[in-house]
This record gives sequence, structure tokens and C-alpha cells, in this order.
Amino acid sequence: MMLRSVPWWVRACHLTTRSIMFTLTAALLCGVLLMDGARSPEKPPWLEFNTCSPRNNIAFLKTHKCASSAIQNILFRYGDKHNLHFALPEKGNYFGGGKHSFESAMVRSSPFNKLTPNIFAVHSIWNYKEVKKTMPEDTLFFTIVREPTSLFQSLFDFTMREEVLGLTLDQYVRQVGFTQDRGFGYLGYNQMSWDFGMSLQDMGNLTAAHELVRRADAQFGLVLVAERMDESLVLLAKYLCWELRDVLVLQINSLRDKFKSSISEESRQALLQRLAPDYLLYNHFLERFDQQVEAFGRRRMAAEVARLRELMALLVTTCNFVRKEASDLTGRQKPWSPKVDGFVAARGGEECQPFTISNPIFLDLLKEKQRRELLNGTQQAPSR
Repeated sequence: MMLRSVPWWVRACHLTTRSIMFTLTAALLCGVLLMDGARSPEKPPWLEFNTCSPRNNIAFLKTHKCASSAIQNILFRYGDKHNLHFALPEKGNYFGGGKHSFESAMVRSSPFNKLTPNIFAVHSIWNYKEVKKTMPEDTLFFTIVREPTSLFQSLFDFTMREEVLGLTLDQYVRQVGFTQDRGFGYLGYNQMSWDFGMSLQDMGNLTAAHELVRRADAQFGLVLVAERMDESLVLLAKYLCWELRDVLVLQINSLRDKFKSSISEESRQALLQRLAPDYLLYNHFLERFDQQVEAFGRRRMAAEVARLRELMALLVTTCNFVRKEASDLTGRQKPWSPKVDGFVAARGGEECQPFTISNPIFLDLLKEKQRRELLNGTQQAPSR
């Protein structure tokens, strides 16, 4: 049978084996055929538990511009409070510098990691097998995704591509191909797919994109959704068997409105094509997230979200958090980017301060804590 005699969406599936540019529509229609084995309609075991013990061994894939800094802050605070140990890079706040896939040797060679880590929560190009080799056997794995066009807009502005290249967002989308210009060597189109471990060469390969989703579906017991943060935090608390107060967090590292670029409808349509791998990831895990919320119970979820918001309101009242521009902040509260706001706690003491510490500085504090522990030759037992 000649290829042109079969339906167009079947031809689209075949044509992508030559790694050409594909459309989102083709990706989604092919996905109906190819993704059946990756769906997870069954209720996951962790949603069945009525009683459980808090989980301390956790691996989090920190995806760029997906509200992952907020989740990282939750993990940093919890681990620090309970004297857990972290997998920490020797330098900076990345394993592999954002360009090289994670390897367990990156932890073993670091002077901060002579202790078995409980929490993996640092930026890396994901490599499940190597992370699994690094972590205890009972480690739980989770990550977070975001609507791809919104993610790309935020990433473009956050990394100052207009200032660096002299191109507006619309000009960039028209002129820069989807395999070109990864800022700093690792930031660009299909950022989630890159963070999940997809190579630049595979960005136009639909088969590789489907395989990436299959692997991720098998590896992560929970995938949060940035646009549905309250529900995500409720499920995270359930997944880790933590209290809701353990997952309270401020909206940190979020781009200020005045730095957000506008985008034309033409560019939006172009990005539906350019970001096809990310849309496959996002749509798959959005559907799975809905299934897990359904399994948790809609009424129960509404009640838990209300309770989460009540606890957050009480925390804000207790600590009197004040949002400030980066230029007005110093010390532990100063964020890495001048385009985001930070917070100070006007009252509340030591219990409130960890919510406001910028993540790069928090990471340095954790490194210093583990360095002192190693120098003293003592290993604090993790809190149970």
C-alpha cells in the first residue's frame, strides 16, 4: 500500500521517523494509538492507605519554570527540620551543570555526600537509573509539569533572551528553530522534555517523545500540575504521608508581571508545533492527575484544599510575610533573579524564616550543615 493512500494522521506518525517537524495535532492523534500502554486508570496504591508513616526518602525531578522552586523549598524545609540528608552538588545548584545527564558518581564524588542521601531535589537532566542507584530502595519519585506555552514564555523572560539576543518573543518564535539557541547550553524549546532526559537530536522525533512519556509514567508515582497547585499540594501530602502543614509554601521565584512578554496568536499557534514533545508530556500527566484527583474524591479534595488555604492564611497572619522586589532584599532572602519578588517575615521568629530563604542560599546552608556534620564525625539520625 502506498503511504499517501492511508489516513493523514497515520502518515504523520510515519513521517516523524525522519525527525522532521511535526504538529501538535498529529502528535495527539498518534498518541491515541501509541500511548494506551502508558495510561494509569487504576487507583494507585498510595491513595488506598488509610494510615501510613511519613516518607523520608524522596527523589524530585526539578523542572524549570514549573513552580518547582516552591516544591524544592518544601523539601528543603522538611529535610532540614527532620535532619535528613540531601544529595548535593559540589558546586552550584545543578548536577551536571544543566548540560550533562545525572550520574550517581556526581554524588559520590561530592564532599557533601559521604552520607546516604534521603532527598534528591536539585536541578539535573533526569536519569532514573542513576538516581535510583543513588537513593535508598524505598525512595518515592515525583515531579511537576506546566502548560508548555506558559512555561516557554516564562523561561524566555526569566533568562532575558530579549536582552541577550535583541529579539522580542514573537520575533524569536518566528526566527529561531526548535533545535537552536539553548540559553546557557540547556534552556530553550521543550524544556520539560529536556529536563526529563530527551536529547536535542530527538526533539523532532515523535517516537522518542512517546517513549519519553512511557518511561516517565512508569518512573513517577505522582506528577504535580503547576496550574492546579492547591490540589497538587494535597496529593503531595497524601503521597508522602505528610501533614498538610508540611506542604505550605509561598509563591517564590515567580516572575513579576511587569517583566512578562506579550505573545501574538500567531506565535501561540507556532508554539503548539514547536512544543509538541512538551505537550505530549503535559497532556498525558494532566489526564493522569485528573484520574488521581477523582480517585482521591472530588468532595474530599475540595475539603482538603479549603483546609490547606486556612492553614496558609493562618501562617501568613502569624509570620506577616511581606512581598518585596529583589532589589530591596539582602542576605538570605535575596533571590537569584532581579525579575522575581522575594519575601520577608516581619514576625514569627525561626519557624517563619525558612519560608523566605531563596533556594540557592538555602542550598548553600544545607551544604554547610552537612559539611559540619562530616567534620564532626557525627551523623544525626533522621527524624521519624
